[in-house]
Amino acid sequence: MNLGVIGAGYVGITTGICLAHLGHKIYLYDIDTEKINKLQNRKMPFFESGLQKLLESGLDSENLKITTNLNNVIQNSDGCFVCVGTPTKENSIDLTQIIESIKAISESIKNYKKTKYVIIIRSTVIPTTSRNHVYPILKEKLSENEFALCVVPEFLREGVALEDFMNPDKIVIGSTDKINSLWVEEIFKNFKDNCEFIHTNFETAELIKYTNNAFFSTLISFSNEISNIAENLSNVDPYQILEALVLDKRITTNKNNFKIVPNLASYLIPGCGFGGSCFPKDVKAILNFANLNKVNTPLLKAVLKINDERPQKMVLLCESILHNLKNKKIAILGITFKPDTDDTRSSPSLDAIKLFIEKDATISIFDPMIKTMPIELSSFQNCTIAQTIEDAIQKSDAVLLFTKWPEFKNIEGDFLKKLMKTPIIIDGRGFLDEEKFQKGTFFKMGHSK
Repeated sequence: MNLGVIGAGYVGITTGICLAHLGHKIYLYDIDTEKINKLQNRKMPFFESGLQKLLESGLDSENLKITTNLNNVIQNSDGCFVCVGTPTKENSIDLTQIIESIKAISESIKNYKKTKYVIIIRSTVIPTTSRNHVYPILKEKLSENEFALCVVPEFLREGVALEDFMNPDKIVIGSTDKINSLWVEEIFKNFKDNCEFIHTNFETAELIKYTNNAFFSTLISFSNEISNIAENLSNVDPYQILEALVLDKRITTNKNNFKIVPNLASYLIPGCGFGGSCFPKDVKAILNFANLNKVNTPLLKAVLKINDERPQKMVLLCESILHNLKNKKIAILGITFKPDTDDTRSSPSLDAIKLFIEKDATISIFDPMIKTMPIELSSFQNCTIAQTIEDAIQKSDAVLLFTKWPEFKNIEGDFLKKLMKTPIIIDGRGFLDEEKFQKGTFFKMGHSK
């Protein structure tokens, strides 16, 4: 099929590259000429495992065309995925990019006299967006015979987006017309034998995406609430408590004496909180939507409140150990919000770093994926990026681990003792082996000091 992808951000690039790999003719469009030039020159604007190779093969096969010419996209395609950003603005979703994209697409459809051109909303949008905001624009500018509208949310996790796209557990298609739904289903025909196709309406499709992200955010904050309780008790291990929870037969199934532990177990681990471009943004957006509709949502409010507290708890734990943070050198290991990505958006480490700096500490950061200072920290003079883990922790007073990079897994006490003033490490992810550290040098969230 000939398809356009509007918006060369994380979702758009991943969607476009993967669809081209499946054999579709894809026209990937963005107004950002710098980003488009980079892609045309075979360079990914972000890191995502496996996509660089598929970008190159897509360009070589000519299944993937990359352009700043929207008219060219619409002229040569039968439908397009709208993958533009929907950022949070004052805790509510900002639909500016969606609205402007739909207006531009409409004009191009009109100019090229397209019929039944299928516009597929891939961006994460709150319920009623497609019906109340997108559809009226299309109806105003186009006749019923010129367009069709569908909603197909994405469920891509950063770090494993290629795997998620190529091995989906579900394809959700929101539409008002069965013919349009089946047309969209044909795009994903390669997956028919291995995943569920959910045909529904606009609003249900939109809310499914938010429900996914809100659910996994809730698991993380639930784990951290148990951690809060445990740290006020002597000799209570919240990690062991949650490991025991996961063994419950309603979570872990047992088939022929073989335990099948679900992936959601990875969200039931205490730590320094969630971050990234989706969970914080989407929980805030659905909270605001609920508030506008006069729906009380105490659970989701608590999810965000608990999460917002986690970086501060890391800093306070460090302060209680060192007694004073002024002029102390603090080494931060990992500032991406998770491993296998270069995304630092809403990373808990950034909030912690700002709090340390407020307390006059000096910060040295090491992250294997980040070699230059993130813009959020660029104004701080007493904050530097180290190029090696050794440089980061050299003569430091404490080390705080925020990201579960494999490079950090084998850190042990003797290594710290050689480099630090006094070996103190705080594991914010429950990632390290406590047995590898001398007593009184290793701390983690949820344990009483």
